[in-house]
Formats: sequence, structure tokens, C-alpha cells
Amino acid sequence: MARRPNPVPSEQLNLALPLPVYTQLTAHLWSDLEARVPHGAYSRFLTDLLRLYFTEKRLDLAPYLGSEPGALTITGSPQAVEQLTAILKKGTAYVQPDQC
Repeated sequence: MARRPNPVPSEQLNLALPLPVYTQLTAHLWSDLEARVPHGAYSRFLTDLLRLYFTEKRLDLAPYLGSEPGALTITGSPQAVEQLTAILKKGTAYVQPDQC
């Protein structure tokens, strides 16, 4: 039986990673059941990581904390980053009632 074509076309990518990073990634993806890294595991991992990177929003805290630009950054959902930005612009932090 022939394979169905993938509805989302793929593009081949040649990627070079530093050996320690490659070793760590391979250990993370390794399957003891298959005694190898499963077929497509590298692609799935990198695709998921890239999708997360492009959907999250980053906020540099330098303007609020007086640090060097890029030294203190946070990443999160766009809604969380927007709410934190609003709190930082007001200059007040949210304190839970049981911590007062």
C-alpha cells in the first residue's frame, strides 16, 4: 500500500550542532524500546520547539529594572507578558492576600 502524501510539504534542512548539544539531544530523544532515536524524532522535536518560539512573546526587563538590555528577559504567552508589562508600567506588583 502506498503512503499518502503529507498535506504539509516539508523542506530538507542540513543542521550542524555542537557535539555536546547533539549528544544531549540524542540522549533526550533516545528510545530504549527501539534502541535508537525513533524515526522523525529530531524533526518533531525541532518543529515543536520552533512553533513554541514563534508563538511566545519575549519581554526585556531592562527598562523596568535598570539592567543591561538583553540581560534579563522573560518569555511567556502573549497574554501573560501583556499583563506583566501593565503591572510593571504601573510600578506596582501583585501581592496575594495571604502574603500581606
